Amino acid sequence: MPMINRPRLTYLLSVLILPCVALAWSQQVAQQPPQKVKRPPLPAPTFYLAIKVRGCASDEITARGVSNLPPGAIIGFMIADSYGDIGWKNCSDEVIATVGEDGHFEATIHPKGDLTFRPNLLITAFFGTVYHHQPQNVLNVVGRHGENLDDLDNPQASTVSGFNTILSTMARVPACGPPHTN
Repeated sequence: MPMINRPRLTYLLSVLILPCVALAWSQQVAQQPPQKVKRPPLPAPTFYLAIKVRGCASDEITARGVSNLPPGAIIGFMIADSYGDIGWKNCSDEVIATVGEDGHFEATIHPKGDLTFRPNLLITAFFGTVYHHQPQNVLNVVGRHGENLDDLDNPQASTVSGFNTILSTMARVPACGPPHTN
């Protein structure tokens, strides 16, 4: 019986055995869903708003969001369409939502008058003490004029109407389907 030298043995192992081990391991891993690790909430360097369209029909858009603003904070929503090269035209009246204890909020928005929602609209969510009468617990944190919202050069913060600071964010509304039915 001929002897197998070390380089040939190494080659045979890498060609025959390692792929079998990798295949068996990958099948075992593929059958197990990834496990979500429990962790404490991540700290944010500043206040934020994030929104996403959850449902869209020609007569109704549902949006869900999350924020680290205090519970009870009032968030405004509006839908807009581009108006040529000069700006935006509102397609809805303002709708408000309240931040819950878990930081989430949700709103259902309907078009103005006889309009219908179409693809590629923008939804804006905004928070400001200048826009809505905020509860005292919210004012204690953000300030009467929202002055505490602008720490660390917050990219969502802007100043409006004098020295009032607001937060705002936008999201794209995807193609909307037929009218909503109950």
